[in-house]
Amino acid sequence: MRRGNRFAPLRRLIGDRKGAAAIEFAILALPLFIILFGIIEVSLMFFVNSALDASVHKISRMIRTGEVASSKITLAGFKAKICDDMLLSFDCSSGLVVKVNVLSDMSSAAHTDPIDDSGNLTVTETYDIGNGSDYILVQAFMPWTAVVSFFNLSSAKLSDGRYLLGSSALFRNEPF
Repeated sequence: MRRGNRFAPLRRLIGDRKGAAAIEFAILALPLFIILFGIIEVSLMFFVNSALDASVHKISRMIRTGEVASSKITLAGFKAKICDDMLLSFDCSSGLVVKVNVLSDMSSAAHTDPIDDSGNLTVTETYDIGNGSDYILVQAFMPWTAVVSFFNLSSAKLSDGRYLLGSSALFRNEPF
């Protein structure tokens, strides 16, 4: 037996290109799907946060124009209007936290961190729509459960792993 024939099966195996595309796909599939699901997660979170922001601004206008005062809309009714106005609200009705405060002037508006060091939501709901010509700060916070939970999109997370979406509107009531 010749020495060259002993390695012939190995040469045929190395030269065989059948299944190369499947192996290449298997190597690239994981990074591809991670990127794809990451894009979907960020897009969905951005869409819901944009819907929350638009809804808060739209419904806050009802405070500004005096419609909330004349209709005697409660905090629960105000939250329901925000959630109803959102296209994809998911768990809005049970998770939405709203804080409506009267300010002495625009310069007294201050940023408050809604999450403490332990990852707990520290916002206490208030609902003071004020009177005509008062400065009003409306803040809304909604915990967001990630669709794909193996991403760490932000360090600002609640202790249960959910993200916190938020929106605010600052305005002066019209005289009513």
